[in-house]
Amino acid sequence: MKTNRVSHVPFTQRVGRYHSHMLHAKLSTPVNPIFRYNLQPFYTRQQQWTTELSDSLSRLYRFSSDLEKSAREFIDAGKDDETGPDIERLHERTYSLVSKYNRLQLFLAEKADILTTQKLDAFAQVAKDAEEKLQTFGLKLLPDGQLEMDDEKWLEAVQTHYVDFTNTMESVAQAFRAGTLGLQSKPLGSFSRYYEEAMALHPYIASSSSSLHYQHVAKTGLYVNELW
Repeated sequence: MKTNRVSHVPFTQRVGRYHSHMLHAKLSTPVNPIFRYNLQPFYTRQQQWTTELSDSLSRLYRFSSDLEKSAREFIDAGKDDETGPDIERLHERTYSLVSKYNRLQLFLAEKADILTTQKLDAFAQVAKDAEEKLQTFGLKLLPDGQLEMDDEKWLEAVQTHYVDFTNTMESVAQAFRAGTLGLQSKPLGSFSRYYEEAMALHPYIASSSSSLHYQHVAKTGLYVNELW
């Protein structure tokens, strides 16, 4: 590719125009030009948000995998209990499923400023859809989306309505598992707010400096020098 010749404006001409601009703008003192600057703080911040994002996505995968595993075990174990209920094992599996779900919900709330949680509310929606049924078995849906397990109420309800309980919980477990597998079938990076802002239609809507830098480089090729 042939490049065009770059013309050079003499220093005296540049200074002359500079002074005329100053007079026109009624500036009392000249602006000192920046001959050198330190980008280390910017690079440090970039490294920090990259590390934090990577850690968040890694934990998202781990917590969702734990929920999927617990849901799968609940479903598979239910097939072996046709001869009669093992209340202790059933309690362990229920507690495990609820615990894994709650841990994922806590994590999503903690990382709401990094992850696009509106894309990850399928799990909370599952619990909300089954709220009325779950409540009859001692599983209360709290305002923050977590489930609270009342052992006494759970035991009484399961002993009385064992089949109804297992059907309800297997349905919830299947929905949790479907949501998890759907999450893991997509690039985990697409669940970050940086990605969401970078893929937006408008080039300057990014709310965070990291997203702003990420988007400018990806869409315009401009490198934003942030010194503050």
